[in-house]
Amino acid sequence: MGRSLISEFNAALEKLMPFLTLSGLIIGFLLGSGAGRFSAFAVPLFAFMTFSGTINMNVSDFKHTVMHPMPIFMFLIVFHLIQPFTAWTAASLLLPGDYQIATGLVLLYSIPVAVSSSIWTNIFHGNIPLNITLILIDTFLGPVVTPLIVKIFCGAEITINSASMFMSLVWMIVVPSCLGIAVNQISGGKIPQKFSPILKPASKIALFCVIIINAGKIGHSLHFDMLYVRTGLITLALCFTGFFIANIFAGIIKLPYDQKVSFVFSAGMRNISAALVIAITYFEPRCSIPVVIGISFQQLLTSISGKILLKPETATQKK
Repeated sequence: MGRSLISEFNAALEKLMPFLTLSGLIIGFLLGSGAGRFSAFAVPLFAFMTFSGTINMNVSDFKHTVMHPMPIFMFLIVFHLIQPFTAWTAASLLLPGDYQIATGLVLLYSIPVAVSSSIWTNIFHGNIPLNITLILIDTFLGPVVTPLIVKIFCGAEITINSASMFMSLVWMIVVPSCLGIAVNQISGGKIPQKFSPILKPASKIALFCVIIINAGKIGHSLHFDMLYVRTGLITLALCFTGFFIANIFAGIIKLPYDQKVSFVFSAGMRNISAALVIAITYFEPRCSIPVVIGISFQQLLTSISGKILLKPETATQKK
C-alpha cells in the first residue's frame, strides 16, 4: 500500500512539474537572499538528482548500441556543434553587445543531455538503449565539452574559470552517475528496484528546492525589461529549433522510428538544472536569464515538439 501511494505521489508530481517549476521560480524570487543563503546545498541536491536518475541504468543496455555508432556520431555533431553555434549566432545577431545573455544562451546549449529525456523516449515508444547510451556518453563528456564550448564562443568577452566549472560538473553529474550505475550493476538491479519508487519523487522535490535556491540568488537582479522579453522569445525559439534540427538529421541518416524518437528527445533536451547551477556559480546573474526561461518551459516544449514532430500514428513503424 505504501509503495502504491508513493507511486501515485510521483505520478502526480510528474504531471505538476511545469507548475512546480514556475512555482519554485516565483517562491525563490519572493524569498530573495533568504533562499539564496542555502546555495551551498545546490550542488549536493543536484548530485542526488543525478544519482536518482541513473540508478536504473545498466552498462549492458548500450553494449549493442555502440556497435552501430552512426546515431551517436551524428548526435554529438548536432548537440555540441550545430546547436551551440546556432545559439551563439542568434545571440550575436539579435542581442548584439550583450555578452552576458549571449553567454547564458551558449551555456544553455553546451550543457549535457537531460536524464529526463528517457521519460519522453518511453512515452513516445523510443529506443531506450540508444537514449541511455547517448545520456551516458554525453554525461562523461560534459565536464570537458561544456567549458570548452563556452570558452570557444564566449571566452574573448568574459573570464571563464574552466577548471572549477569542470570540477563542478564532475561532482554534479559524473560521480553520482558512476555511483548510480555501480549500485545497479553490483546489486543486480535489486537496490534500484527497492528504492526507485522513493527516489523518483524525492529527486523531483530536490529539483524544486534547487530552483528556489537559485532563483533566490538572482531575483534581486531581475526587473521587467523588453530585453528580457526578447531574450525569452529567442530562448523559446532556440528550444524548439533544437528538436527541429535533431528531427532533420534523424531523417538524413534514415533512423527507424524508435531510434528517431530517442535521437530527437536526447538532442532536444538539456540538463538545464545543471546549467542553472553553473550559471549562478560562475557567471554574472544576467547569464542565468536564458537558463531560467529554459528550465521553466523545457518540459512543455518537449511535449509540444514530440506531438508535432513525432506523429503518434507512426508508432507502428517503431519495430
